[in-house]
Amino acid sequence: MSGSAQNLRDASGRLDFLIGLVAVLAAIFAIVWLIPTQVEIPAVTDQLSPRLFPTLSAGMVGLFGLALMFRSRRWILEPGGHEGFRFVVEALAWVAWATVVMLLLSYAGFVITGAVSCFAGILLAGQRRHLLWCALGSILLPLAVQQLAWYAFYIQLP
Repeated sequence: MSGSAQNLRDASGRLDFLIGLVAVLAAIFAIVWLIPTQVEIPAVTDQLSPRLFPTLSAGMVGLFGLALMFRSRRWILEPGGHEGFRFVVEALAWVAWATVVMLLLSYAGFVITGAVSCFAGILLAGQRRHLLWCALGSILLPLAVQQLAWYAFYIQLP
């Protein structure tokens, strides 16, 4: 492997480790402080708590972050270059898309927003092959979540 290719691979590994670390810290922040202060506990104890899905989601983000950190652990201490400008542009694209998703959720509802945001997330993550399967999965995932929420928990999503 050439020296520049190895440097890019090392930088990618370090970036993956840092992204995993940020995901783990965000999950801990959400589980420890954000969810308990923002979501009330129901008065009736035999109901499903509104904290279940946010806590479950934050836990999954934390687990995936730990897996990403574990996978890229050997590159964290090795010196190498980085792609700072590309990273900033990609982060700004994700922030812009998150803003659009929040606005779409208010006006278009969960299923349409979920399908569009899932497909756009796949594209922003760099997937350019199998777009038909990605589109199909992007449509089926929010439909499955909506059906699960409705039939299993009697929660009507917007």
